[in-house]
Amino acid sequence: MSEDDENRFSLDDLNIKVQQAQEILLDLERRKEEIERQKKQLEELRQKQRTFEEGHKTTVDLLTRGLVLLERQAGELKRQLEEIETIHTQFSEQLKAIENIQPSSWDPMNLEDELNKALVTIEQAKSIYTQYRDKLGVNQEKLDEEEEEEVPFQFWNKVLCGFAYSLPLILVLLAGLVIWVLKK
Repeated sequence: MSEDDENRFSLDDLNIKVQQAQEILLDLERRKEEIERQKKQLEELRQKQRTFEEGHKTTVDLLTRGLVLLERQAGELKRQLEEIETIHTQFSEQLKAIENIQPSSWDPMNLEDELNKALVTIEQAKSIYTQYRDKLGVNQEKLDEEEEEEVPFQFWNKVLCGFAYSLPLILVLLAGLVIWVLKK
C-alpha cells in the first residue's frame, strides 16, 4: 500500500468516522429534544397536579364551610318554623275564643260576669299578640305608619264622596244663581 492509499484509506476512515459522529450527534440532538419535550410535559403535568391539588383543597374547604353554614341556617329556619307554628296555634286559639264570644246568648242576669269573661279573653288575646308581635317582625311603629298611610287615602275618599253627594245641590244652586242673575 502506498502512502496515497493509506491517506485515502485514512481519509475514507476519517470521513466515515465524521459521518458516524454526525449521525451520533444528530441522534443525541433528537434524544435531547425528546428529553426536553418530556421534561416540558412533566413540568406541565406537575403544574396541573399542583393546580388540581390546590383547587381540590380550596373547593373541599369551600364546600365544607358552605355545608356547615347551610346546616346552621337549616337549623335556624327549622327553629323559626317551629316558633311560627307555635305562634300560629296561639293566634288561632285566641281568635277562636274571641269568635266564640256571643253577646246575644248571654244571660241578662249574669251580664256583668259575661262581660268580665269576654274582656279577660280579649285582654289575654291582646297580651299574646303583643308577646309574639316582635318575633313576627311586626312592630307598633310599622303598624302606626300603615295606619297613617291609610288616613290620607281615607280622607280623600271621603272628600270625593262628599263632593259626589253634594254635586246635585251645587248644580241646583248654580242654576238658581244663573236664573237670578239673568232676571236682573
